[in-house]
Amino acid sequence: MAVEYFTPGVYVEEVSSGIKPMTAAPTHIVGFLGESRKGPLNQPVMVTSWNQYFDKFIGYTIADKMTPRGTVEKDIDGNVVKEEVPFDKVSDLDWGVYTFFANGGAKCYIVSVNNFEDNTEKVNSLKDELAKAKDAASRAKDKEKEAADKKVDDLSKQIADLSAPKKNITKELIGNDGGPNKRTGMKCFKDVGEVAILVAPGVTSPAVQQEMLAFAEAANIFTILDAPLTLEGLKDFGLSADLNGLSGLSAKSASKQAAIYFPWVNTYDPSIDANKLVAPSGFVAGVYARVDNERGVFKAPANETVRLATSLAYTISDTEQESLNMNGINVIRDFSDIGITVWGARTTVSMIDPEWRYINVRRLFNMIEKTIEMGSKWAVFEPNDAILWSALKRNTVAFLSRLYKAGAFAGATIDQAFFVKCDSSTNPQENIDAGIVTVEIGVAPVKPAEFIVFKIAQKAPQE
Repeated sequence: MAVEYFTPGVYVEEVSSGIKPMTAAPTHIVGFLGESRKGPLNQPVMVTSWNQYFDKFIGYTIADKMTPRGTVEKDIDGNVVKEEVPFDKVSDLDWGVYTFFANGGAKCYIVSVNNFEDNTEKVNSLKDELAKAKDAASRAKDKEKEAADKKVDDLSKQIADLSAPKKNITKELIGNDGGPNKRTGMKCFKDVGEVAILVAPGVTSPAVQQEMLAFAEAANIFTILDAPLTLEGLKDFGLSADLNGLSGLSAKSASKQAAIYFPWVNTYDPSIDANKLVAPSGFVAGVYARVDNERGVFKAPANETVRLATSLAYTISDTEQESLNMNGINVIRDFSDIGITVWGARTTVSMIDPEWRYINVRRLFNMIEKTIEMGSKWAVFEPNDAILWSALKRNTVAFLSRLYKAGAFAGATIDQAFFVKCDSSTNPQENIDAGIVTVEIGVAPVKPAEFIVFKIAQKAPQE
């Protein structure tokens, strides 16, 4: 309602321009899932550097947090001096986060579902004690013999318990949804709205990966999956242990919100002066973040160098990659001229849904949808009339125009790149009566040049 004026004078009023700029939703923030040495369990913890992760989830104090294994220092003569650390066991989560930051990652959330410990020292100590107990039992007689044998049995049981294989944490990774602040496993990421990529480094359990696919589809985020460490691991998916089986892995994980990468990557660990095979998802998540920040989410995260990679678990040739690429298995290749490079940009529905064949197209739409959702909340409960329609259209066009100028859309002009429609034709009276506003949007995403073809022919000399 307009203010009534009674006294002559100058009055200054602030009037809304009606412009509500949309800020692009983050695309590079990763949610990491796994187990760690220490740290809070089933709580999303924001981490913005490797040092921060090291302090929260690895935890011992060293001078230089070089790798998950520890540090390398040299004395005055150049001899390596290894700092004392509690134990050498390292999780796939540790290496995944480490390679993420090394490849350009800047921000992530960590959900640890289990704190493990290394029992090597305890087992070795008990084995020494057991040897002595057995010797004592062999020399004991009568009542002493019974007590000595019992001690041998007790020590043997302790060693067996401590040496038992790592428990299956499939249930912990999948988790339960008990509502806000009562969620576990990957369900914890429901409490973090800005996570755009879900990763569980080194987790190749079919059950967990299926849950990751379902979660990503429901949350409208993307997930990066690891192929098994060896081709033998394909048997867990009911596939043959060869490249034909690997080609079929995408069908087992078909989703427009997912990509699979193969093979695992060797990275040099200076603390032990040896290579370590690491799951590719951490490297690739860092590449996604790097490309998003340097170019934009519309650029395919491929033909990008994998930092820290020294070699690969498998070497794939052009011929071998043909079937893998067609079926949506993204291969990491080692080229003599450009090094170890991500050489694939397809989702797992590459063969069955060409509309969502490319990773960058799917992730661009994720970003646009999230941005429009967040940037239009102001309109809820506003009067449903032409003024509101015009404002929604204006704000959406302004946002998409920025993306077009950045190179996200195909088309020589804005009209060719996208359209936004919000008027009486999209909002008939029956929709208004139902409280619904409809904005129709169409965009022409730019797709990667996956095959570069030069046609060369001999040319007759001109006289």
